[in-house]
Amino acid sequence: MFLNKQGLLEDTNQPELLKEQVQKNGHTSTKDSIFSNTKFEKNMTYFHIMGHDEPHAIRRRQILEKHPEIKILFGPDLMSAWLGVGIVLAQFWCINFFATTNWLWYLVSSYCIGAVLSHALHALMHDFTHYLCFESVQYNKLMAIFLNFGQGVPSAITFGRYHSDHHTFMNLPDLDPDLPSQWEVDHVKGPLRKFLFMLFLPLFYSLRPMFIRPLIPNKYEILNLVSIIVSNTLIYRYMGPSALGWLILSTYFGLSVHPLAAHLITEHYEFINRLETYNYLGIANFLILNLGYHTEHHDFPNIPWSRLPLVKKIAPEFYDSLPYHTNYTLAILAYIFYGYIGPFSRIVRKELKYNGKTK
Repeated sequence: MFLNKQGLLEDTNQPELLKEQVQKNGHTSTKDSIFSNTKFEKNMTYFHIMGHDEPHAIRRRQILEKHPEIKILFGPDLMSAWLGVGIVLAQFWCINFFATTNWLWYLVSSYCIGAVLSHALHALMHDFTHYLCFESVQYNKLMAIFLNFGQGVPSAITFGRYHSDHHTFMNLPDLDPDLPSQWEVDHVKGPLRKFLFMLFLPLFYSLRPMFIRPLIPNKYEILNLVSIIVSNTLIYRYMGPSALGWLILSTYFGLSVHPLAAHLITEHYEFINRLETYNYLGIANFLILNLGYHTEHHDFPNIPWSRLPLVKKIAPEFYDSLPYHTNYTLAILAYIFYGYIGPFSRIVRKELKYNGKTK
């Protein structure tokens, strides 16, 4: 490590990719290793700058060379469409049931039930924006819009466009919309501010990309917006304002200070020195549809959520020794109260390379 011309800590070493590399650096796959190794030399005014190639592309190439049979997992899974329809219907049943309850049960049910269903829709929407349900791109987009009926927020198409940038420009400043802004690095410090950040995470998560790299709305985004306005109007008129409020509150809770929303922190925050993507392995994967298999997802974004656990089974030597999270609640608490974790806890690269050529 060294200080660059801007006085920022920079690391030109390659990140850990394989089992022997992780073992060499003394990392283990136990849950304690995630937090016990977090206190290492780092900037707290900017990100950890590294000069390496994108690690998922490297691992993808290595796995395909050693396990070409993994290609059988590629392609859409129609089951996601049926699951999406079922969750939207379940959410509407909950709207009708809980909207007229007392205020305490109204809030508790929106946090414990509505937020879980809404987050499952978010996970499915993520797959649809990767076009992993239907062969047709258009059908995937329309189905993603349909899922928003169960959330009350027109986010599907815009999310898909920016999420594509996250994969294409992963951890490249000013290009990857998943990276915190410099304002967040400068101001989100200390337990109170970090708690408020988590509380308002839906706003940061949805508005940040528009400031980092604004995109002109396309026809699908307009359709998405109009569809949700119509849907929400019908809910308001025929089910009442409390029903619409319960739906939107559930969606907000699902991406705020909620255990299931912790994956927005655990996926790419640098808990282990030089390791930039992390899995979560635990029972919550049942509720968030395997979003916890995030390393496998970035290695193979063309594999649907239902088959991601099979990636590790086919190529265990590439994943078994990588550190992973096992407790989302603990991750949120660590983020809020541990001073060595914050918006600065991200790895960035200086250049984008395709086939060895810098662009």
